[in-house]
Amino acid sequence: MYKTNILYPNLEAELARAGIDKKELAAVIGKSKNTFYSRLNGKTELTLSEARIIKAYLERRTGRVFQFTRLFNIND
Repeated sequence: MYKTNILYPNLEAELARAGIDKKELAAVIGKSKNTFYSRLNGKTELTLSEARIIKAYLERRTGRVFQFTRLFNIND
C-alpha cells in the first residue's frame, strides 16, 4: 500500500487547484517554509489559528467556501 507523508491531502489538493505555492502560504501564516512543511507532514502540529488563517486565505483567493473539517481531514 502506498504511504504518503502528507497529513492534509485535501489541503494539498486545494492549494494545487488554486495555484498557491506552499512557500506563499507559509508566509501568510507567518512561518518559515520548513516549519510549514513540518506541519503539513505531521511532524509538528498545525494550530487552530493557523488553520483558520489558511482557510480564510484559500477562500479569498478562490472565491469558494471550504468546509473546515474536510479541508483539514478532521473526523468526528
